[in-house]
Amino acid sequence: MAQEKQHKHFLVIAAASRGARFFIKKALRQGHDVTALCRATHDEAALERINRLLEETSLAKGGVKASQKPGVLRTSSKSILEAKTYSSLLKNDPSINHICCFVGATTFRQMIDRNERLYTKTILALVEGMRRSRWVEFFYHGSSGSEGIPGENTARLPENFRPRWILNLGLKLPAAQNCFESEKILAKAGAEGLQFVIFRPAWLTTAPAQRSYGYCFDTTGMNKEELPLRAARKTISREDVAEEILRVANLPHEERAHWHGHGIYLVDMKTPKDLQDP
Repeated sequence: MAQEKQHKHFLVIAAASRGARFFIKKALRQGHDVTALCRATHDEAALERINRLLEETSLAKGGVKASQKPGVLRTSSKSILEAKTYSSLLKNDPSINHICCFVGATTFRQMIDRNERLYTKTILALVEGMRRSRWVEFFYHGSSGSEGIPGENTARLPENFRPRWILNLGLKLPAAQNCFESEKILAKAGAEGLQFVIFRPAWLTTAPAQRSYGYCFDTTGMNKEELPLRAARKTISREDVAEEILRVANLPHEERAHWHGHGIYLVDMKTPKDLQDP
């Protein structure tokens, strides 16, 4: 089915993160506008920071087709943990029609700190900000290790991750638990009118986009017809994830609606050589 041509204006949360940089650069290249929320002393400093990071971000050949008229980049240094950030931005700029969140723990200290709660604080602020202004379609870059429909999700890694008993210990870290809890907040907001999609990528790499990944909805399985993990690796590049989020955002609305309320696992598929190796 042909992709939707409607012009979009993305509000990007945690815009300086590595995945967000790919997304922003591709969205602008495709002709969409972006308002980037970036930590800085003031808005002008945020713009300087994002422009510098985008210059340092290289895109793999192919993928997103460039528009004759690139999109416009705006930035804001407002806190992503305050509801008034989102309510004011959405009230003052009615052209914002999609929100993407790339927030994530970046240090081991953050991962083990029980008081950090970065994910739930961000999502609670966002949801409350939309309640005060308007609901906007939301795309959330979450994490693998969450299985099931959002709101009923549990912490569990895909079956092809080995040794599972050791790796599953990582799911007990406070940051991981907080990330999975944020899905439940979105599910509750969905009952109020929020349309959202949660992406749960496999282990992220810095490799260029391979464009050889598969996806499945909500749950994974070694022999699941939608995505058999026997034919999958355990990794995917950040650039591939950013490109997939943008692809889904550009689907026609009636097709995109089938994604709403679901968690999407993303992972690279094995090559023919991988499948032949014992």
